[in-house]
Amino acid sequence: MQQGLQKAILSPSFTPRVRDSEAVADLLWQGLATPQAVTVALLRIGRPAIPALLRVLMRAPAERRAELVPVLGRLICETAADDPAPLLALLDDGQRKVARAAVIALGKLPQPSQPVEAQLIAHWNCWTESADRRALAEALGKIGGPAALALLQSQLAESPDGSVLHTVMVQATQRLTRTGQRAEAPSSDERIRSTVALPTEWPLILRLRAGIEPILFVELERAGCKPLSIERSQELGEPSRVTIAWSRPLAELWRLRSFVELAFPLQLGPCDLDDVRLGASLASALGTPSVMALLQTLTAGSLRYRLELTGTGPRRGLLQKLVQAVSERSPSLINDPKDSPWQFELRLRQGQVVGLELVPKQLLDPRFAYRHKMVAAASQPTLAAALAQLLAPRSQDVVWDPFVGSGGELCEVGKLNPSARLVGSDREPEALAAARTNTQAAGVRAELILGDALSLWPSGVTCVVTNPPMGRRVCRGELVPLLTQFVAHVARRLPRGGRLCWLNPLPNQLSLLTERYGLVRKHAYSVDMNGFWAQLELWHKP
Repeated sequence: MQQGLQKAILSPSFTPRVRDSEAVADLLWQGLATPQAVTVALLRIGRPAIPALLRVLMRAPAERRAELVPVLGRLICETAADDPAPLLALLDDGQRKVARAAVIALGKLPQPSQPVEAQLIAHWNCWTESADRRALAEALGKIGGPAALALLQSQLAESPDGSVLHTVMVQATQRLTRTGQRAEAPSSDERIRSTVALPTEWPLILRLRAGIEPILFVELERAGCKPLSIERSQELGEPSRVTIAWSRPLAELWRLRSFVELAFPLQLGPCDLDDVRLGASLASALGTPSVMALLQTLTAGSLRYRLELTGTGPRRGLLQKLVQAVSERSPSLINDPKDSPWQFELRLRQGQVVGLELVPKQLLDPRFAYRHKMVAAASQPTLAAALAQLLAPRSQDVVWDPFVGSGGELCEVGKLNPSARLVGSDREPEALAAARTNTQAAGVRAELILGDALSLWPSGVTCVVTNPPMGRRVCRGELVPLLTQFVAHVARRLPRGGRLCWLNPLPNQLSLLTERYGLVRKHAYSVDMNGFWAQLELWHKP
């Protein structure tokens, strides 16, 4: 029977019978199956497997019993078995490894528990070994409350700095502190005050797709703002950065529709990632009066943040050291990786720190709230906004999007000039349904037609604006013939003075062809499409 079960539990489709629970659990302590395989098999049985596992745990050899406790913990946590009594009973087990394994399992309970917290606190004074207290501190940090926080804070003074136990207790107190403050925090759309002016004028970085910079410059000029510096990305997937000076409420930036994200640059001197002084330098940069004033002005609730390293792989140990340094310098800054309104980003390049930025991650951005339904390969909203800005629709224009998709371009054109008549078409009914939903949400009136871009020509069209198939995520037949015929169709039917504004994925093949058909190119910008370059173009028919 054991041999059969040993093979069967490796099958993803195998579900043991309830009466096989003990036999499955026996495989683990006998060394005939891995903890993962046994756990998965027992989870398929569910709650009825818990009593059977307890019986096996009691009769298993002393040196193997601790291996069964994590399995018991997962069963209790993942089968809606809310009673942690079996794990609590193991706290008084004669085998200390078993008891510690029970503590670790209790720390993984899905919800904080006062009875569990009380039991763990009661064992603190009884267990004096460092390994035991580390396990207790970690568990209390995860499922404890105010009582656990008070205990750990009182014990920190007695624990020598630099010890493993001290580090674990510091991390546990930080976790409990941010958990408590998270519960008291306002809703996510209120955590960053967007309607409050900055305490002083700040440099502000606007991150955007490479190639969209000229569109943003037009928007900035319209808003009465001049760029201080421009850092254009030359690498696919890496955003460009345009820095401006800003003192007004952040909500006023929403009139700019071509940038993706904003960030505040912070002063941090050049530093190697492995420099032992990096923690002190970072803590000093974040704790300056100007940074603290900015955070206090714009934050509703506690000052919770996440620290992110960009341009490198996982560096968990380093992150912990940096967070500890910040906490010691500025205790009001609470590290909260799961739910924080702010993110501090250390920008790295070849192991060197090249920048430090503060990003408002929970700043409510209402610009593209109309995007309720999406289809495959739908336009990113800032690209749609860039197309609309470049087209500059006039009130008398009839604007047609022949590859309408989810309607992003029409929404942006309509917001820019509500008087223009809008028409969208697509071969896919699903796309038209999405476009209808989104245009209605945007408050934009549009005529939506089921039809082919190569044969359809709505009456009165003066402008064509579109993000056509790129041949990457969605391919409608052969891309070159499709777009060649499309360009010929538009050039032939477009009236004198008409305009074509589009993203051209094949500029080398299609630009000369478009000229031969009699159109004149007014603007062309290479744009990062997250994996390849396309050309944002505006054509005019003289």
